[in-house]
Amino acid sequence: MTNWFIYGLAMIIGVLVTVVPIINGSNTKILGTIRVSFFHYFAAFITGIVFLIFTSSFGVLSKISAVPPQYFIGGILGLFVILLMNYYSVRIKALHVAILPFLGQMSMGLALDYFLFEKLDLKTILGLIIVLFGLYVQMDTKKVEA
Repeated sequence: MTNWFIYGLAMIIGVLVTVVPIINGSNTKILGTIRVSFFHYFAAFITGIVFLIFTSSFGVLSKISAVPPQYFIGGILGLFVILLMNYYSVRIKALHVAILPFLGQMSMGLALDYFLFEKLDLKTILGLIIVLFGLYVQMDTKKVEA
């Protein structure tokens, strides 16, 4: 039963990864980039608190002062990514809004693996090349049709 719950959550998150940037883009037209980004991060904060309540993990908060400061850079970079995605989501195609964060995550994962663990995963490189090629073909076919 637990596996079905996890798979269900994975499917919901997969849908949200595609839908949320589109919704944020629509909201950006009305509210502006900064407000939408604030609401995005506020919703994530509330979700995190709910998660802590349901998992009874509040004891983890007492250990947060022991976490090295550089580990929080991801949150700061995430804020800038959300700001940029909200800003550009109304200016680029929905397909690109979905693909570009994926490419960014793959590229950053590849860079972190190389610099932190001194290894390169050929599967990740191949996957990145395939996605980039698919994006190029998709962009190129639009030029031919026009």
